[in-house]
Amino acid sequence: MHSDSIIFSSDFLRTHNDIRMLTRQVSSGALVKLRRGAYIPADVWADADAREKHLIRVAATLSGTKSDLAVAGISAAAVWGMPVFAWPDTVTLLDKWKGGGRSEPGVRRTAAGFDTARTIVVNGVLTTDLARTALDVARTNSFRDSIGSVDWALRVIGEHAVSKAALFSELRSLPKPFGARHLERVIAFCCNQSDSFGESMARACIFELGFVMPDLQVRFRDRQGEMFADFCWKSLKIVGEFDGKAKYTRNEYTKGDPSEVVWREKLREDRLRALDLAVVRIIWPDLMQPSLLARKLLNAGVPRIR
Repeated sequence: MHSDSIIFSSDFLRTHNDIRMLTRQVSSGALVKLRRGAYIPADVWADADAREKHLIRVAATLSGTKSDLAVAGISAAAVWGMPVFAWPDTVTLLDKWKGGGRSEPGVRRTAAGFDTARTIVVNGVLTTDLARTALDVARTNSFRDSIGSVDWALRVIGEHAVSKAALFSELRSLPKPFGARHLERVIAFCCNQSDSFGESMARACIFELGFVMPDLQVRFRDRQGEMFADFCWKSLKIVGEFDGKAKYTRNEYTKGDPSEVVWREKLREDRLRALDLAVVRIIWPDLMQPSLLARKLLNAGVPRIR
C-alpha cells in the first residue's frame, strides 16, 4: 500500500528542526500533501494507479485515528481489491454515531449500518467484510456502476467467498431506509460469470437499454481450439466482446508489445466470423455514452424488448 513511503510531520521533526521544509518541498513539487501532517514523494504518487492512490490515503488517514475504526465503503473496496467505477479522494471510516462535529478534510465517517456490520482484518487493515463492502459500494453508485463491483465479490473464492444468499441476508440486516429496492435489484442481476468490471458494466448497459439479454461466456470451437465469447445471442448468431483498455496497456497482457495483442484480437475475431457469427466489439466510450452501444446492437440485429 506504499505506506512505508508516507512521510509524517511528527516523524520528520525527530530528525529535522524546520517543519517548513515539507511545505517548501510540496511547493517545489517534490512532495504531495495527502492530508494534514502526511506527505508522500511525488514520484511514488505518480507511479501509483487510482486504487493505489486511494490506499495511500487510507494508510495516511489511519495513522491519525484510533485503531478500532474500520475502513468502509469504497475505501474498504480498495483494501479488498474490489474494482469500482471511480476512486474518490475521501477516505470512508465506519464509526458509531456520536452526534455532530466529527467532520475533517478528506475523511468521511459513517455510522450507517454500524450495529450489524461485521469487520475483518484484510492486509493488516480493519475493514468491513466482503458482503457489507459490496452493498456499501452498490448503495453509493448507480445500478450500471455497481454491477462490476458486486459481480467481482461473487467471484471471490476461499474463506471470504460470498453468495447471492449471503448478500440478501446482509441486506436484511441493514436499516430500512438503506436503499433496499436499489440493492435488491443489483443483487438479483449480479452474477459470477463476467470476467471484468467492464464486461459487467456492459451487461448492465445492455439491460438498461432494453435489449434481449445475452448468454455469458459461451464456448465456441474451431480447428484451432476453444474460444469463449463474453456475450452471445445464440439464436441470432451474434456475439459481443468487451474490449478494455487494460488489455492494450498493461504489461501483464502486452508483454511489452501492444501490437501483438491487437493482432491476436484480430485473429480471434476472424475465427468467430468464420463460424458465421456477427461480432459486436464493445469499448469504454460505448459505456460512457450508451446511445453508441444501442446503435451498435441495433445495427447488428439485436432486438429491443422494451
